[in-house]
Amino acid sequence: MRKDDTSDASRPDGRVSSPETLHLRAATRALRLHLDKLPVDFHFWGPGDQFLAECAFPFARQRYDCAESMIGAGFGGTVLGSLARSLFDDGLRWLWIGDDPANRRSALLGSMLEERNRVCMTLEWNHASCPILPRWFAPILGVTDLTGSSEMWLRAPAVPDPATLLNAFLSGVHLIHVAPDELLDAARGLLDLAGLRGAVMVLAHAGHGNLLGTQSSFTERGGIGHDLRPDHEALYLQVAAVGVTLTLIGVSRAIPESWPDEVPQRSFLVETLRLTTEIVNAATVIHGLRAPKKPRAAARRQSSSPRPTPLLRPTALLSPDDLLPDVNSADKVIEAAEEYYDAARSWAADPWQEDRPVNVASILTYGGAHSSLQAVMSTYNQPGSAVIAVFAARMLLEEAARFKWMIEGRTEDEIRHRFSQFFEEQRARRKKVLDELSGDGVARAKAERLLALPSNVTVLTPYDSISRGRKPMPPIEKMLEIMGEPYPEPGWLNVAYSLLSQVTHSTPIGHLHMARFRGGTLHANEISPEMLGLALDAACLGSAHLIGISATFLSAGSQEARDHSLSLHRLAYDVHIRARLVHGLD
Repeated sequence: MRKDDTSDASRPDGRVSSPETLHLRAATRALRLHLDKLPVDFHFWGPGDQFLAECAFPFARQRYDCAESMIGAGFGGTVLGSLARSLFDDGLRWLWIGDDPANRRSALLGSMLEERNRVCMTLEWNHASCPILPRWFAPILGVTDLTGSSEMWLRAPAVPDPATLLNAFLSGVHLIHVAPDELLDAARGLLDLAGLRGAVMVLAHAGHGNLLGTQSSFTERGGIGHDLRPDHEALYLQVAAVGVTLTLIGVSRAIPESWPDEVPQRSFLVETLRLTTEIVNAATVIHGLRAPKKPRAAARRQSSSPRPTPLLRPTALLSPDDLLPDVNSADKVIEAAEEYYDAARSWAADPWQEDRPVNVASILTYGGAHSSLQAVMSTYNQPGSAVIAVFAARMLLEEAARFKWMIEGRTEDEIRHRFSQFFEEQRARRKKVLDELSGDGVARAKAERLLALPSNVTVLTPYDSISRGRKPMPPIEKMLEIMGEPYPEPGWLNVAYSLLSQVTHSTPIGHLHMARFRGGTLHANEISPEMLGLALDAACLGSAHLIGISATFLSAGSQEARDHSLSLHRLAYDVHIRARLVHGLD
């Protein structure tokens, strides 16, 4: 396929797209081709914050390229939403840094140290261990000092969390007074989207792999759990484009010394803004969330108390003697994962043959699990696309923990109650999105259309069926702990989730695990063996639970489904036995 081919014939899903969608895809491809022209320079032996800043744009561009490549792929539609949410958070982060780069660039160091400390605390709280922890904290050797032990690291603040940055933007004020910047202000204007907070919540559902997220793939003619509905595709692509553009402009302000001499900066950024504006306009025609017609209401007040600073764990700091060489290999894990993937595709539940109402939630779970697993296994070994595997693996692990918790009740009444909790939580989340959208200038009917199911789907339980005083589901940490109970270290799954999140949350640690440094050359977009081993482990374990549980429901508890589920769990455990020698957990 030619890189500039955006015809329907080039999209494997085979669906006929509207002229509006084709225009959006062409605009999306044009921005991708433009961004790919920009060379990237790394100063391997410069200051640590400079090197981490230089990593930010190429890895944002990588995720944007991956999102664009997944359009119409016929699998992993929801993963595109997760990638877009990550790019949105990137954009907010670099909008903040770009406003005052002289004082804020060092926050990259503080954020990296904060993430290391969070991983250390997760290990501590869950009584888990990781003998190769230095590999997770410093996977790239031979570059700038990444030990975190210098005074500059210890004095550096951390970047505010995404919720704080979003609220600052919606408040219409900067966190400090800074000099105006024409291009940065123009980029900021790209975020002027009605119902922005609600739109970001829609992306969050996709990123967390929950039932509401998989509904973005529920189309009238597409594969359930695999494709992507046009209005959500438009929203995801718009947010992804704005995120990568904000990142580029913010990075250009933070490290002007790293801009390649052969590329005129202003003209390149102006063209970037033009192409991104074209995407915003094309996407708006489809999803209908136009810029607000009146000034936003004041954003909700945030607590003025600063984020608590936990005690810094000694293991978050490294010395040169702690660093471990990049000699690990995930080859054995890959062999076991491929065997698991073959088995996962060897049998399929067919809910349409059952003489009973179709369980929409089970179909979404079943299709979504297969779709995300395919996203992992189709991309983990592809140059520049392996990051998709990490996003999909984390989604599988998180949703599997929820389903494991639901079926682990001690009595039938408790199991039934947990299922009610799960579905009520989805309905409550849906209502919250609608309230946010309509509270920010979006007509309620238009907001409802954005979350509506296809016309050929009948909803048995009303969306507004939410109990007063309902009991929320436990936090994901508790459900992952339950899922890990059969293992020697039950808390290892919480640590795994935290490490996978370094990539999905686009932290400096996550950036370093998406590159290899060999022979003085940085091989960007190449996943570390530790992260690859963990992603394959999590993907097989999570999909074994989701496929097994949903297939059993869809086939009315048939023996074939139970045998298939047992086989998947055995093969997933084989993957784990090999993977634990690579990622160092359990």
